[in-house]
Amino acid sequence: MLINLSTTIALSCPACGRLEKEKVNIFELPVGELKQLSCSCGAEKAALLRKENSQVQINYFCLHCDKAHKEIFSAQDFWHSNYLQPLSCRDTGLNPGFFGPPALVNDEIKKEKQDLELMAAELGFDDFKNPEIMLQALDIIHDIAAEGALSCECGSDDINIELFSDKIQLICNNCGSRLNIEAVDKEDLKNLRQLNSVQLHSIQGKPNNF
Repeated sequence: MLINLSTTIALSCPACGRLEKEKVNIFELPVGELKQLSCSCGAEKAALLRKENSQVQINYFCLHCDKAHKEIFSAQDFWHSNYLQPLSCRDTGLNPGFFGPPALVNDEIKKEKQDLELMAAELGFDDFKNPEIMLQALDIIHDIAAEGALSCECGSDDINIELFSDKIQLICNNCGSRLNIEAVDKEDLKNLRQLNSVQLHSIQGKPNNF
């Protein structure tokens, strides 16, 4: 009888933001030895440790808060889960990654890619200096808004978005305050990912820069 204990981990890179997957076999994870997971860009993303009690500890760097997180899973949840297990960010409530059966991981990655491609098509991304960066920046802002963390200091959370070739402008529909968020390079994404919330607080009608 052949027992193949393995799982597939998908984790967004804290350096470049790329979501990549990696299959991990139990024979690659000896008890007490760290297994490093790296992005194709060269940045370290996570480290796995199988403990004496068969639990698996995952230390991972989070692109949402720019901190390291640690989670411990039972052998059953890590090797035998029939559903996706999220790797969460405690500070933001967002999920930089997940693991589970390869078919489910592949389906989730495909779904996320299709959602981003659909958004890009609807927005006409050919007009932007760096369409990929702009798309990722919009996705981050969307996640922040979904957590109820996008607002204006006037008390309103009715925020509109206007897109330019090199930036995203957030506009308060209540008082007219504006905030410009640069979206051209990886440094812009890094700065944006470090935010747990975004608040507009410029003088009415006069844009402020993030």
